[in-house]
Amino acid sequence: MTATDQPAATEDYQGGPIGDGRTALTDHQPEDIDALRAIVRDEVARGRAIYPRGGGTALDSGGIPRKPGVVVDTRSLGRLVDYPAADMTITAEAGMTLSALRVILAEQQQRLLIDAPHADRATLGGIYATNTCGSRRYGAGRPRDQIIGVSFVTSDGALVKGGGRVVKNVAGYDFPKLLTGSMGTLGVIVQLTLKVRPIPEASAIVWVPLANSADVAARLDGLNTSATRPIALDLLNAPAARAIGQGLGLPEGPAVLVIGFEDNADAVRWQVDRVRDELAAPEAAVVEGERASTLWDALNGFPADGPGSLGFTANIRPAAVAAFAAELDPSRWSVQAHAGNGIVRAFALGEWALDEAARAIEPLRRRAVHEGGNLILPRCPTDWKERLRVWGEPRADQFLAERVRAALDPHNAMNPGRFVVG
Repeated sequence: MTATDQPAATEDYQGGPIGDGRTALTDHQPEDIDALRAIVRDEVARGRAIYPRGGGTALDSGGIPRKPGVVVDTRSLGRLVDYPAADMTITAEAGMTLSALRVILAEQQQRLLIDAPHADRATLGGIYATNTCGSRRYGAGRPRDQIIGVSFVTSDGALVKGGGRVVKNVAGYDFPKLLTGSMGTLGVIVQLTLKVRPIPEASAIVWVPLANSADVAARLDGLNTSATRPIALDLLNAPAARAIGQGLGLPEGPAVLVIGFEDNADAVRWQVDRVRDELAAPEAAVVEGERASTLWDALNGFPADGPGSLGFTANIRPAAVAAFAAELDPSRWSVQAHAGNGIVRAFALGEWALDEAARAIEPLRRRAVHEGGNLILPRCPTDWKERLRVWGEPRADQFLAERVRAALDPHNAMNPGRFVVG
């Protein structure tokens, strides 16, 4: 039996999917945190792995599950715990969906500065476990910038709490940030305390088609000295622009800059006019109102809804984004780059063979590493994962992450095989 095979049955696999075609022995859906703790403790004592699951929007991300185990479904843990709106913080259980949280916050004209695809399914715990973010990251920050408290259950069934319900709490280890992006390998997130902000009065997106790819670097450089303060700055190639702008009647080009603004109405109007002047872009389209909401959803949903079964994410210096994106053939790749953050997402178009994919990915990864970053594959056929190395080049400090994981999960029971460590 290879490391990636699901073991032959001495037990029946009657549970739901855990990703990559693997199935759980059984599913658990605890109604409260104490029940979840008991399930984890009992199942680990039986030698089984624990596979946390929320809305199932990222089941196939990461490595391949490598141990028989059970699903712990957190969706019944979706209660509001505390919402002192005047303090602009909210505490909720991790099984609450992002759309449900938005409804609660909207009653107080507030919002969470995090975007995720399929908000009606994506749970808060899943968003933080996978470190999911969208186009607004440029101005709003990362998920780890919005979290101030977390509670999680370790493989021993212990409930661990980090941070607090006030922004200035600095006691203890920084578990909120440690759990962000941990892919469920440190514990099952059960509760989060998050910072929230007022809903802006106005929102607008400036859609700037570029006549040729050579314009991209100059336009992005020009935005570095802009008097405006965008909340989003994306670069799309032609296939991505067609898919994201579909049905909105937006102009096309070999490349498109997407610049988002949110503020009071006067500030948004001034910034829209100013950026069009600075970019000398009379051909730019301005998207406002409900059309802007539709376009925001398309931008933030593209990482999940993009084409094909193969996709990569590269993180590089923002100054290198234009050149990196220009190397990607638009007949083979659909590209959305968060240009201000140095994040390039690309999805393979058409039919690919494994050897062809390896020849394409490896030089791009070397380029990303040379730029001080890396290249990972959030989307990849299961039987390609080991050769294509979905977590990219190993980092020099990876041993530290392994030591943290071993301290919190000495049984190697939490989502084994999924993350870069363990």
